[in-house]
Amino acid sequence: FNILVSSIQILSAEHGFESWGNFPKEVARLKDLLVSSKAENVVLLSGDRHISEFSATNSPDLEYPLVDFTSSGLTHTYSDFSGEPNKFRQGEVLSELSFGLLLFDFSNKKITMQMRGVGNELQQELVETY
Repeated sequence: FNILVSSIQILSAEHGFESWGNFPKEVARLKDLLVSSKAENVVLLSGDRHISEFSATNSPDLEYPLVDFTSSGLTHTYSDFSGEPNKFRQGEVLSELSFGLLLFDFSNKKITMQMRGVGNELQQELVETY
C-alpha cells in the first residue's frame, strides 16, 4: 500500500473551502504521477474539514479506485454542518467528533478504513480490495 497524506481534501472540491480542487494543475500533476510511477494501492488521507467522509473515484488510467479518506480531529467539529455537495462521496458525512483508523490485510490486499467516535465506536467503514 502507498499512503499519500494531505492537510486538505484531494478529491472533494465542490464545498468552496480549501482543497486541491483550487489547484487544477497540481491535481493533474498528481494524477499523472500516480499513473507514470505505477504506484500500486494508493490511499489518500486528508483532513482540516472538521468532518469525516469517504470520497472515491475510478480512473481509466489506474487499476484501483482512488479513495480520499478525510478524518476529523478529536477536538473540533463542524457543529453547524447542514450538508454540501461532493460527487465523489461514499456513505454519509460524519460531523461529530471522530478519528480515522486504517486496518491492513496485506495477504488479501485489503484495507478497511473506519470512522470511529470518541468512545471508539464504529460510525462508518469503507473496505477496498486492491
